[in-house]
Amino acid sequence: MATQLETQPRPAVATPDRTRPDTRQWLCERIDGRVAAGVGIAWYVLFGIAQAIEPAPANPNAVPAWIESAISVVFLATLAVMLPGLIARRRWGLLASLGAAVVFVAATIACPTTGHHEFGLWWLGEMACAAALLGISVATLRRA
Repeated sequence: MATQLETQPRPAVATPDRTRPDTRQWLCERIDGRVAAGVGIAWYVLFGIAQAIEPAPANPNAVPAWIESAISVVFLATLAVMLPGLIARRRWGLLASLGAAVVFVAATIACPTTGHHEFGLWWLGEMACAAALLGISVATLRRA
């Protein structure tokens, strides 16, 4: 016995056009100046707060110097790419912001877990700043 659902023809399903622009073209697209300024100001304010509340290291030799230097170089390089990208109002500046935020979150987690610093309320504040910068970077990159 055929039911009514089986006898009716199925409507055609419209498939959305899933073509994506070339990655290079996508990264070179312009972003709104307010977004670029907002991301830059967020980095200036939140990173400044995070650095201001961080205490002196409890054990400065807990992490080998070459590892600290490598993390610092990667972080500063991403910031050095982010700044001209935001000034030029290009999406690649937001991608560099995301990279810097990932390194900042990783360094914030690693600092007390390696014994370089002691856990404390300062760490919660610094983690909040790092997580906020990560969230801002993801949100702006997805929306811009």
